[in-house]
Amino acid sequence: MKVLQMILLVLCLRMGHLVPVPMCEVQKNDGGDEASGPMAKHSLTTKGCVGKPSSQEVYVLNIHFTGASSYTYVELEVFTDKISEKPPVLILNTNSPGVYATVTGKVMIRPVILVRSVDFTIINLPDMPDWIVTQGNLPETSEELLQWAKANYSEVTFFAELKNPQKIYLDLKKDKTGPETCELQDDFHAANILQVVGPVDTEMCTLTNTKPVKNAYIVHVTHQHPPPSHKVIYVNVAIANGPCEKPPMIYLKSEKGYNWNVQVLEAVGIMASGNCTLGPFETPAQFLPDTKDELIRTARTNGSMDLRSVSYMHVYNAMTVTLPVTCVKEEVESPMTTQQPEGQCQKQLGTSIQLCNEEKLTISLSKEVMTDCNLQSPEQISFGDPQCTAVIHNDHIVLTTSKTECGTVVSGNVIINNLLVQSGETTIFEHVAMCTIPMIEVELFQNPDLTVPTEIFDAEKVTYVRVDTPLIFQSNVKCDLSVGNKTLRLNSSLPAMNIENLSWKFHTQELSLPDTSSAKLSCEFCYGYDRTLDYCVYKSLDVTVVEKSQKQGLGMESVLGITFGAFLIGALLTAALWFIYTRTRSSFKMQPVPTLPGGSESSSTNHSIDSTQSTPCSTSSRA
Repeated sequence: MKVLQMILLVLCLRMGHLVPVPMCEVQKNDGGDEASGPMAKHSLTTKGCVGKPSSQEVYVLNIHFTGASSYTYVELEVFTDKISEKPPVLILNTNSPGVYATVTGKVMIRPVILVRSVDFTIINLPDMPDWIVTQGNLPETSEELLQWAKANYSEVTFFAELKNPQKIYLDLKKDKTGPETCELQDDFHAANILQVVGPVDTEMCTLTNTKPVKNAYIVHVTHQHPPPSHKVIYVNVAIANGPCEKPPMIYLKSEKGYNWNVQVLEAVGIMASGNCTLGPFETPAQFLPDTKDELIRTARTNGSMDLRSVSYMHVYNAMTVTLPVTCVKEEVESPMTTQQPEGQCQKQLGTSIQLCNEEKLTISLSKEVMTDCNLQSPEQISFGDPQCTAVIHNDHIVLTTSKTECGTVVSGNVIINNLLVQSGETTIFEHVAMCTIPMIEVELFQNPDLTVPTEIFDAEKVTYVRVDTPLIFQSNVKCDLSVGNKTLRLNSSLPAMNIENLSWKFHTQELSLPDTSSAKLSCEFCYGYDRTLDYCVYKSLDVTVVEKSQKQGLGMESVLGITFGAFLIGALLTAALWFIYTRTRSSFKMQPVPTLPGGSESSSTNHSIDSTQSTPCSTSSRA
């Protein structure tokens, strides 16, 4: 019950009448390259464009940093699984000195030409494919850089100017619907090609309440035209010093038609302009005003005298927002007790990892929690049932239970339990651990574009299997086709990524399918973050394998034989009918003509008979 009580602390407030309150003075905080502040994942560029090259693809990233740091670090993850006539070109340029970049990802093209400016230092490249790295003095402005790229490579496939990115996902693909030439546009939306993770500028007003107990946060997401295809905005809430005695309040505002999915491990108050999903729960949309001042006024009115501060952040075209929030800790004059761990201990306890499948729930902590929290034994850490204690496994403290033991609660597809830390008879840490069991979808297709679904494996053609899984990068999928005691492992291609999941593709090319009519397709999805990949979920389908003998149609020889046989039978039948016809007609003409007896008929009758039935070999006489 305590688990459910903790979950019910998620507040779903409804708007009442707004009481006018004076606005506080808002101070702007430029996110810069601050890693600890709010972050957003989106596809919006400062400037950008797409074009249609004839043969060689050219991708240009012009990255601008506004921070004053002596060095800057950025991650670039590159994906592609297509084959090009010529090696693609990737141009990296920056306006800041001391930019260090790591390049990772899955690229099947060999080689890739990487052109970098003198201020870009590449500290890591993938093992495959071959990378040809060159350096040059590139123009700083996007307009000049675009013209330079066109002058050297005739056309540009994709161009993006980015501000303060921390991580960039780039898919080397052509835009089949774009213009013939790349012409820069402000606030260009690079859907399906680019995703960027970067800091968000925030504005904060600090209030002068005498006894504040919580903070409020406003996330305002608006979308440029044309609007993106995604209609769900994901918000990951991280509480640095939780659990909070008084939960912070979060306001989520976007245009009509956008919903929210919130991931949080502690109790918070949420008010959202669209439907809001929080673990196994969903709350209906509520009214929120449209402007910054009105949103801040709403937060102040609802918070009344309880608020210490209101933070406002405006994000364009965000797919995912990472929102760090803090609790307001009550200041006490008495010496610190052991009721709540502080500092590094609190940080270690707050970074627990929850893993689960259809059978079990596991909570994993770093082994350093023993030292940082001054614990004498891992048995001081337990589930909601204090009898279910932790053990040390390699470098981690691990708690594991089935979904029916240790006070575990299952709600739909979510497994819930408490994480407790004891010091003597006192509980010094407690929070709700919620883990959503990963769900996977398996589909069969006849073509590599995955547009023609099927329910059979064709023995003479390549069959394709798509497996959609949650967006967990430390994961793996394998698919087997089982027939009796024989099992075939399907070939795999690189997974494709979108904002909601990973899409894995398998195929049967160069596999010899068994001679059978029925089989079972089994796919296994395993994940583990930085741990061993032993948390697996499964999906199986009963399928049909079509053998060559079963699906083979009539060959050319069979068609010719049937045609010739039909022609011969028709000719013989025609001859037989003609023979019967001619024989019957000859027999009819040779029959004798009967004569009628005379004397009883009138002369007119006899005359008629004589004139109509006489033959060359007979004559008629009258008496």
